Amino acid sequence: MDEETTSRDSFAATSPDTPSSPCNPTSSSIEDDRKLYYNEALKGGFRGALLAAAITGTSYFVFAKRSPTFRSLPLPAKAFAGVVISVPCIFISAERSALAYERAQWSGVGQKEIERNLERQSEKWGKMTQMEKAKNWASVHKYSLISAAWVGSLGLAFGIVARNPYQSTAQKIVQARMWAQGLTVGLLVGGALLAGANSNPPDEFSKVREGDHSWRDILELDEHLTKEERAQLHGNADPKKLKEIHEAALKRKAAAGKP
Repeated sequence: MDEETTSRDSFAATSPDTPSSPCNPTSSSIEDDRKLYYNEALKGGFRGALLAAAITGTSYFVFAKRSPTFRSLPLPAKAFAGVVISVPCIFISAERSALAYERAQWSGVGQKEIERNLERQSEKWGKMTQMEKAKNWASVHKYSLISAAWVGSLGLAFGIVARNPYQSTAQKIVQARMWAQGLTVGLLVGGALLAGANSNPPDEFSKVREGDHSWRDILELDEHLTKEERAQLHGNADPKKLKEIHEAALKRKAAAGKP
């Protein structure tokens, strides 16, 4: 563990606004926070399941009524199509609900740090070219793009091979799956190349900051720091000294009668 990580952990142990659980601990215990966090994830997953049921149910009745090819598919193939749609809906919805709940629990200087990071990201995004924005977006959403491309290629491939009157339905499904798997391998290779290209960017906008200084940014937002203490924050990575500065600010805050 490096010095930056050690100093940050030391500060996090004494900071009232730094989360020690999946969300900021505003309840009586970390266990209660975890239960609330997972409950929100379960609620999001349930909403995703309802959405998936609406999509798959509607699609099933439409295709069963209008497509003889769909009606001729074996039950496992129909079930597989439902799984392909349902699983991403459930997991994506659950993850988004959990993250939204986590962000909502931040308060005080923690919330200010989140807002500051959002401003930095917005400023960085505004300075990017259209090509850089496209690469960044594709890199962040590469797994969603790969999943969507796999589902789309499976449907497209089956639509093409379904025109062959000399193959059975089972043979058409196998051939469509092989085409989709081949395209997916190509997309995975492309995603790996894209990730490798973004890992060592030539421009100044994607350079990785050396060390994580979010703990220092949070401490600088404390209005009870003196000018001398603020000056000591810059260039100081000693966790003991930073802890002393933080404790001194807490004492002045308590003396002033502020929570």
